[in-house]
Amino acid sequence: MKKLTLATITLLTMLIVAACGGSSDSDGEPLQVYTHNDSEEMDAMVEDIEENTGIEMDVLRLSSGEGWSRIEAEAPDVGADMQIGMLHGFGMKAEEAGYLLPHESEEWEDVPDQFKQEDGEWYGTSFWYNMIAVNEDIMEDKGLDVPESWEDLLDPQYEGEIVLPDPGTSGTAFLVTSTIMQLMGEEAGWEYFEDLDENVAQYTKSGTAPAQMVAQGEYAIGITWDQAVFDYIDQGYPIDSVLPEEGVGYSLDVAWIFENTEQPEKAKEVMDYLGTQDFMELSAEYRSMVTKPGITEDEGLEESFIDYDAQWDADNRDRIMEEWQDRFSN
Repeated sequence: MKKLTLATITLLTMLIVAACGGSSDSDGEPLQVYTHNDSEEMDAMVEDIEENTGIEMDVLRLSSGEGWSRIEAEAPDVGADMQIGMLHGFGMKAEEAGYLLPHESEEWEDVPDQFKQEDGEWYGTSFWYNMIAVNEDIMEDKGLDVPESWEDLLDPQYEGEIVLPDPGTSGTAFLVTSTIMQLMGEEAGWEYFEDLDENVAQYTKSGTAPAQMVAQGEYAIGITWDQAVFDYIDQGYPIDSVLPEEGVGYSLDVAWIFENTEQPEKAKEVMDYLGTQDFMELSAEYRSMVTKPGITEDEGLEESFIDYDAQWDADNRDRIMEEWQDRFSN
């Protein structure tokens, strides 16, 4: 009887171990996620995702440049299962480096092909674009003209009044850098930034920080991104938005699953949810445009977009950033 009992216990133990080992995802372990999204936006997204999928998430927020540096340092064993929110160009670089797990999702079928990788390695949820923020009170008090173009920002009247994110850490700033390079060509682009540097009071780590600093009256002009400006306008701060007449660059915000994830089924379920009508409608509360048709209207906004080349962004980022550091960070 004792032998039978011991044998039974041993068999049950083996079955439990086998069952646990056979599961690809651990039910009790949170999904590890990297993001470059602002905290308020990401908190709302995480709450929505957890409520609708039942999957707990543990999120680490890093600026775009910091996030990509971390991914490269950790690869191939990246410390996250997913990236939710990142520059399109980095999605292309991650794809080329073999960091991504393909997942073809039915929820994304109605999203146009240009907003997703054909094998499902990354998906674009929304757009964002560069914008200039101006503090109306400071402009009036100091008698400053409201800039209407990128070229206007070089005017000596703005000396010490401009705040700009650092392209070494901020995707917002690199989008500005890449936009100017694509508009003017590299040689003229570098000349432009050398001249602009004469008027820049501070380079910030975050792409949203210039909007905040301008809203709070620290500087007259901030180079930032669209929703950051709109948020402060909605909150009643004395700031206004300017779209430079030469046009602005824009970036697709993308999500992907890391190839080395130990929780692929959870990650795929979350990716499926990101493509739903419900999630896209939530994204539209924080972004001017989302990729799922019929949710946001551009109202002629695309007329202000340059013919932005995201592949050029991906191919030249490292080289451009190295030169930026040599010119402006030493």
